Amino acid sequence: MQDLHEGCIVVTMDQKHLTPAMVRILQVYLEDPTKPLYATELMAAAHVGSGSLYPALMRMEAAGWIVQEKEDIDPREEGRPARRYFRMTPHGAREAHADLVELSESVRPPAASPAWNPKWQPNWRILKPLRTALRFFVPAPKGI
Repeated sequence: MQDLHEGCIVVTMDQKHLTPAMVRILQVYLEDPTKPLYATELMAAAHVGSGSLYPALMRMEAAGWIVQEKEDIDPREEGRPARRYFRMTPHGAREAHADLVELSESVRPPAASPAWNPKWQPNWRILKPLRTALRFFVPAPKGI
């Protein structure tokens, strides 16, 4: 899907495009959407690797959720290359927040779920036939 945003055509995202890594990245950004973050800082805060981070950043940039800014330093003086900072746009902050709320609602367990009852226990009647069927392959665990 595409829509017009601030004079540019951007690819829009929806809930199905939110990977677990992207959710963690967005959570970090939404703590302070105005704070620019560089990749290493973002990987540490979101607990994601570069193999998950960069594809997520590319999708978010294509959707207009973030913009890149190169650090204005003299690499010789600093003794390191200039960093690329990624900053969330106001549009991105609104869309990310809405998509995370929608995702949260879609994965919420139903209120009538038996697991909400503190006295509920899973039905373990399946273990005896399963143990019988697997007794030649796996020794039976003690105490079950």
